[in-house]
Amino acid sequence: MLPPPPPDAAPTPTKGTATDYNKIYAVRVVTWFCTLVMFSVAASIDNYNNYEGWKFVLAIGVIAWVYLTLLVGNFIGSNYAHHEIMPVDMVEQKFCKPVDAAMLFFVYTATICASVESSECKSVTGYDPGCSKFAASATFSWFASFGFLATMVVRDPAAFMKLVKGGASDNYDDIDAPSSILPPTGTSKPEQKVVDL
Repeated sequence: MLPPPPPDAAPTPTKGTATDYNKIYAVRVVTWFCTLVMFSVAASIDNYNNYEGWKFVLAIGVIAWVYLTLLVGNFIGSNYAHHEIMPVDMVEQKFCKPVDAAMLFFVYTATICASVESSECKSVTGYDPGCSKFAASATFSWFASFGFLATMVVRDPAAFMKLVKGGASDNYDDIDAPSSILPPTGTSKPEQKVVDL
C-alpha cells in the first residue's frame, strides 16, 4: 500500500480548476491587446467624430477592453494574488458564454464599420497617416473578432463543431424516402405517375 502524499503536495488538477482556463485566458490576453489597439488607434484619428463608423468602433472597443480587463484581472488575481472578484469557473460557465457571444457580434459589427471606413480612405498626396490609422484600427478589429471567436472555440470545441457541422449525420441514413418515389422491387426505373392539375 502506498503512503499518503505529504500535506503540502499540490493536488492533481481536475476539470473546473484554474489550469483548464489557462488557454482561454491566453487567448483573452491577446484579444485584450487587440481591443486596446483597436480603440486607441481609432481615438487618435483626427476628427474621428466626423465618421459615424469610427464612433461605433471606439465605443465597442472601449466596452470590449473594459470587459476583458475585468476578466483577465479576476483571473490573475485568483491565480497569482489569491484575491478574486468571483470564482473563475463560475464566471466562465455562467456569465461569459452569453456575453462572449454578444461581444463577438458587436466587435464583428465594429470590424465591418472599421473596414468600410478604411476602404473609403483615399490618400491625396500618396501618403496619408490618417489612412494608415484607419487600416491599423480595422486590422486589429479583425484580430479582436477572431480572438472572441477563438475564446468560444477553446472553451467548448465540441459545441463549436456541432454548430459548424450541424446535427445531421454525414451518411444520410436518417432520411427516409417516401415509398411513392422508390422503384418497385426488381426494376431500375421508378414508376411515373401522372398528376392532373
